[in-house]
Amino acid sequence: MSIFILDLTHRQQSFLIKESYDSTQGIAKTLATNSTPWVLSNDLVGLEEIITAQSQQTNFIFAMITDADGKVLSYHHKDRPADRHVGEYIDFGDKPSGQAQPLVFFDNVDVIDIAAPILIEQQVIGWARVQMSRHNISNSIELVTAEGVLYTLMAILVGTLFAWIMGTNLTKDIYKLIGATQKVQQGERNIALGLKRKDELKTLSENFQAMLTTIQDNEHALFTEKERAEITLKSIGDGVITTDHQGRITYLNPVAEHLTGWSSQSAEGQPVEEVFAIYNEETLEPVENPALKSMQLQKIIALSNHTILINRAGEKISIEDSGAPIIDKSGQTIGSVLVFHDATDARELKRRLTWQALHDPLTGLKNRQAFENQLEILISDAQQDSSTEHSLIYIDLDQFKIVNDTVGHQAGDELLKQVALVLKQQTRDSDLLARIGGDEFALLLENCSTEHAATIAEKLRSSLAGYQFIWENRGFDIGASIGITAIHAASNKAGIMSQADVACYLAKDQGRNRVHIYREDDLVLAQQFNQLNWVSHIKEAIKQERFVLFAQEIVPLQHASTQKRVEILTRLMNEEGRIITPDQFLPAAERFNLMAELDIYVTKQAINWLQSHADAIELININISGQSLGNPQFNAMLLQVLENNQTLNHKVCFEITETAAITHMSASISFLNSIKNFGCKLALDDFGSGFSSFSWLKSLPVDFVKIDGNFVLDVLTDSVDAAMVKAIHQITVEMHIHSIAEFVENEAVSDWLRTVGIEYAQGYHFHKPSPIDTFF
Repeated sequence: MSIFILDLTHRQQSFLIKESYDSTQGIAKTLATNSTPWVLSNDLVGLEEIITAQSQQTNFIFAMITDADGKVLSYHHKDRPADRHVGEYIDFGDKPSGQAQPLVFFDNVDVIDIAAPILIEQQVIGWARVQMSRHNISNSIELVTAEGVLYTLMAILVGTLFAWIMGTNLTKDIYKLIGATQKVQQGERNIALGLKRKDELKTLSENFQAMLTTIQDNEHALFTEKERAEITLKSIGDGVITTDHQGRITYLNPVAEHLTGWSSQSAEGQPVEEVFAIYNEETLEPVENPALKSMQLQKIIALSNHTILINRAGEKISIEDSGAPIIDKSGQTIGSVLVFHDATDARELKRRLTWQALHDPLTGLKNRQAFENQLEILISDAQQDSSTEHSLIYIDLDQFKIVNDTVGHQAGDELLKQVALVLKQQTRDSDLLARIGGDEFALLLENCSTEHAATIAEKLRSSLAGYQFIWENRGFDIGASIGITAIHAASNKAGIMSQADVACYLAKDQGRNRVHIYREDDLVLAQQFNQLNWVSHIKEAIKQERFVLFAQEIVPLQHASTQKRVEILTRLMNEEGRIITPDQFLPAAERFNLMAELDIYVTKQAINWLQSHADAIELININISGQSLGNPQFNAMLLQVLENNQTLNHKVCFEITETAAITHMSASISFLNSIKNFGCKLALDDFGSGFSSFSWLKSLPVDFVKIDGNFVLDVLTDSVDAAMVKAIHQITVEMHIHSIAEFVENEAVSDWLRTVGIEYAQGYHFHKPSPIDTFF
């Protein structure tokens, strides 16, 4: 019997120990399974909730969750809940970090301590450690031993039956849990355990069911975000390409498919440089792919200018692009994203705007701005090397006014085009030929002496003299007066232009259709001729009030008005009563600093006329020259005129050109604010003729912007001009400035401007300038 009792006790002890081992191991595995998503998301609060729930287990001592390196992420001790240990490290002994089997820390009659690995695709990401007490097993053994003699047979029978029931019941539900976890791993989500228990396995199954619900919710949210991202990528106007860390395509949105010629399916897995083949627009040399470079440098990379994409069909598309690396939470680069768009139209518009800024729209030659830029370069070159000499040829047509006055401005424009062609045929590609005024041309000759320049000038003069312009079966002989001056180390731009002008003037004065080389004594002679002519003529005309005022109506496009808006224009009546247009006397007035006196005269005469027609006039626009803006005496006189006519100042608007305002910016703003303080309004004339327009507009206190007529003329046939007019109007709307379009020649242009939203317009379509005495 003693042997039987000892054997029974031993067997009972072994059974209970094994049962507690299996139970503890099952709890550790279940805890490992339950904690997987929270370890991945580093959700310490979630881990704390899971591990605290385990404290209700019978014989529970403590449990903890660690990462793969043994760092404690969560800890709970049943008897010492205040103990934390979070952040400490647990020594796993000699077990390798990749060990995927449970670890046993203690296994004796008092405690069982097991750690189960937390796995993702057989990769250990952490450990779930559980320690359970075995004191109940020891107590049971002692009780069996004490009462074994009396109840041996009953104990054997009951113990066997109990062990069988307990083992069967426990392992059945554990295997059910294991089977459920395997289904989850295979992707199944609609799982219902429904364990009819009231023990720890019931709690574990409920936790498992809650975890499964959370996974389903997170997967649904992730799917929704993915769908939203794909819809966004399909809707945006830019092309988007994503790659993996090896630079192979993973996705193209529809815009990228259209631009590259590749479908997303066919491009998937292809090297990004094969699908997105980019080259330098000018050299056609391959350009380093920004996607690969961004992954290499770990930062956003933008494409250099002048980059084109050659798509699968061989088409060349100008693009603007940037590449950025895609970096995961651990800081590892897992791919890249390219964002790009078709910049062909924008780049073409920029090229055209750049061309327009430096070219004359009528003849296609370089304009005055391009001419002055090159002149400054040649002056700088001559100053750096005193032995260097360049030359300037200044050409003024002799019979242009006759053509203009006889057969009209259209014929004059055609003449200028043909003259430009004649001159271009006589010049080298390295020379710069420009139209710098109405009928004035200039030719810059690099590394050319004045003697050699004279030979070239004579060829130009001879070509023009032998050319006959035909218009409507009428022939006109065209000649030119040509002045030549040297560009040397002591030169400056103003001096060179003055010398060339003087040389050309003397060529005209000596009989026209000839060439004159500037010499030092020419300037005195030219000044004498000019003083005897224009200075005396202009001053005498002001004194005798032979400068007469014309008016051109400014028409509202968006509303009706019973009162008139007009721009005051100036004409000179000579002693014979013939009207002389401004293009003949204004250059002389500007050259000899007579503009301030002339502008004051016009202002006084205009205000006197306004006093007589104040009820019929809403606003009169009076032009002020750039020369007057920079003249302190003019400023004082104008402010005095305004002081004396304060009741009418609100009906007066002063016009200044964009160039004048920018040239005299520092003086302009102060003086213009003074004019505004008197109640007058301000208009910026010829707006848009320079690249600086928009940036300077913010600094000027203007009420109106007059859009340069060169943009308005061809808005119906030139998309760039139309875009410029719209852009200027949009800027004025944002700045609460009124817009006026000049050079409106027909009803179609007027209707287009009205549709765009331009507020006012003027031009021959509405009203040709007429003397103010006959305006009403």
